[in-house]
Amino acid sequence: MKYTPYYMKDVRAGEAQEKFTVISTFAGGGGSSTGYRLAGGKILAINEFVKEARETYSANYPTTPIIPDDIKELTGKDILEVAGISEGELDLLDGSPPCSAFSVAGRGFTHHGGSHKAGYGKSKHYSDEQSVSNIEDLFFEFIRVAKDIQPKTIIAENVKGLTIGEAKEYFNMINNAFDELGYDVCAKVLNSKHYGVPQARERTIFIGVRKDLTAKVGLSFMNIFTVFPSESREFVSLGEGMEGLDLDQEEVAWLNEKWLNTKFHQVTGILFPQDPEKVISGENVGKKNLHFSCKKTSQYMPAPTLTAMGAGSTTGGLVHWNEDRKFTIKELKRIMSLPEDFELTGTFNQKAERCGRMVPSLMMKAIASSVYDKVLNKL
Repeated sequence: MKYTPYYMKDVRAGEAQEKFTVISTFAGGGGSSTGYRLAGGKILAINEFVKEARETYSANYPTTPIIPDDIKELTGKDILEVAGISEGELDLLDGSPPCSAFSVAGRGFTHHGGSHKAGYGKSKHYSDEQSVSNIEDLFFEFIRVAKDIQPKTIIAENVKGLTIGEAKEYFNMINNAFDELGYDVCAKVLNSKHYGVPQARERTIFIGVRKDLTAKVGLSFMNIFTVFPSESREFVSLGEGMEGLDLDQEEVAWLNEKWLNTKFHQVTGILFPQDPEKVISGENVGKKNLHFSCKKTSQYMPAPTLTAMGAGSTTGGLVHWNEDRKFTIKELKRIMSLPEDFELTGTFNQKAERCGRMVPSLMMKAIASSVYDKVLNKL
């Protein structure tokens, strides 16, 4: 399946349609906001706590009001005042509260049985150098501000691990909180590869419709799941996703040199084998005292999940399918389906981290378009 590059002018053209209004919390560098704009959404305001993420967001969307406060210090009324609307008027409230204790890639999650106890409730470095206590509580902070805002619909994104093992208790608490708030909600694990993204990124997506509106659009709590977008059986391979890219050869050379100088290369003297989808770790090269885990990608399949820590120039994460290096910034933007001229700010690793924390833009476009077509456009 061919990947079609797009640009910020296409994003602006989408937003100019003003089909529905959006407020985004935990907005990050703007991956989900880009998707909403492509779907015709007008972003009235965002909330983002992390300074580096705000810098990337404002570099691309300089006129969007940004609320920099910790959401724990905000009320929904504070956010509505910045957005210039009243309670109940907003079409869509968006949020991606971090829940790293439940991530299958995180330190707090154990694949054997899905235990998150080791990570739950502890202070964590959420982004760059900022540490947040009880990061799992942030989902309920999102629900708290939603109570004040009373949006017509809600979209919330989180990690796949939220639906696995012991995390299901937390998952059920979230569903119950939405129900008590007055929303019919359904959650589903979606994979970005089904929406034109050259990455197999699985995320739990919650879609909620305010109960006083559900019947008006021909829905009930029993069939809210029909609001989710349909899945394409075709996918964009990583090789197809990279077609036509004009790479900075100095950046490529720097990444290659940095990769060959990593500790495990110096000790083992090996290069990555030229076969696809292979995990390389210290243990499986006979060096149990070397702690790293890398994923050799395949040009014939979508990329595995890009993580915040695995996107940068360091040892772990995704590695190019036939070159001994990590991916360039241009390549990372394609993996996240960002516009070609989307600006990422900061150092190489800060730019890479921004990518790794985003919701793929084309995936969010598909979700938002479906919510608009099946709910908001009928009101």
